[in-house]
Amino acid sequence: MKKNKRYKLLIVFMSIIFLCGCWDIKDINKRTIPLVLGISKEDGKEYKLTLQIPIPNKDSKISRIVTGKGETVASVLGQMRTNSEDAVDYSQIRLIVIQNNLAHNQQEFKGLIKFLMDSEEIPSRALVAITDENVENVLSNINDKLGVHASSIYDYFNKGAGWAPEIFSTPIWEVYRSPFLYTRDIAVPVVRSGKDTVLIFEGSDILKKGNIVERISPDENQLINVFQNENKKGKGKIESLGFASIMITNSSIQNITSMKGNQPLVSSDLNLKIHILERKEGITDHMIQKELEKITEKRFYHILKQTQRSHTDIFGFGQQFHHLISYHELKDWRNEYYPKLRVDFEVHANME
Repeated sequence: MKKNKRYKLLIVFMSIIFLCGCWDIKDINKRTIPLVLGISKEDGKEYKLTLQIPIPNKDSKISRIVTGKGETVASVLGQMRTNSEDAVDYSQIRLIVIQNNLAHNQQEFKGLIKFLMDSEEIPSRALVAITDENVENVLSNINDKLGVHASSIYDYFNKGAGWAPEIFSTPIWEVYRSPFLYTRDIAVPVVRSGKDTVLIFEGSDILKKGNIVERISPDENQLINVFQNENKKGKGKIESLGFASIMITNSSIQNITSMKGNQPLVSSDLNLKIHILERKEGITDHMIQKELEKITEKRFYHILKQTQRSHTDIFGFGQQFHHLISYHELKDWRNEYYPKLRVDFEVHANME
């Protein structure tokens, strides 16, 4: 009998210990959960952080903007948490918008990305975007659009491959990794607030070894996406040819690499399936196909020439030469090999 009492007391005691582990848990309705974080630096002195926080209601169509200033990003995040009426949960941040003046300061930008990557609160999978505007205006713009959902800014970057093939989705961890890549550079999308829409896509800033070196247009983005993601992001793009408008319904690309002495060679074939949306009278299918092929090839060679001049491999061609060039030599890919790269690029457009 005494043994049974001891066992019962032991079970009760252990239960109390395990229950104590939940003392600091906050109910979901007692937490503030921001989805978007904007970061800028005013007059090169103080950091300014802006949070876009959805307000829970039946439709979830409204949000509020909260701002804070301080000497470091960490101190502002702490200040916002202290001043909030509820517990602020930064673990659900899905997008970080960085103002242009901060993003183009190499030292500041690298330090910021390192902080975001090392932070235990902000997820490394959160996407990164850059804006030339005041970042607070960009985040506030959502509340000016009638019927727009509170998560619209984040949703903008997640439409799916068939809906916005121009847009890159670049997470923090990929930006953090970029300085250590020898054979590929990355793109970070650039946006501004729209008049009739929440955001307008303006192209992408190209990061070479973690530093912004140039900007490419939305049309150039789409072509680079095809190379980097192969079949995943080629469709959905609408092209205006002047005498006709077409939609790319599917795409695939095949690259064959080789070396001729010390010169890297790529034979690249891009296959496009297209659907004609409209055309002027007398315009044949063949004329449309040939014009699209010519425009796409011209666009590619323009980007290739531009990036070879700046030693910036945004296409990621260097990754395809791992089996032909030793790892030690690939460290010099951008400076020694990429400027000499010759690409035989052909586009083949076919009706769906």
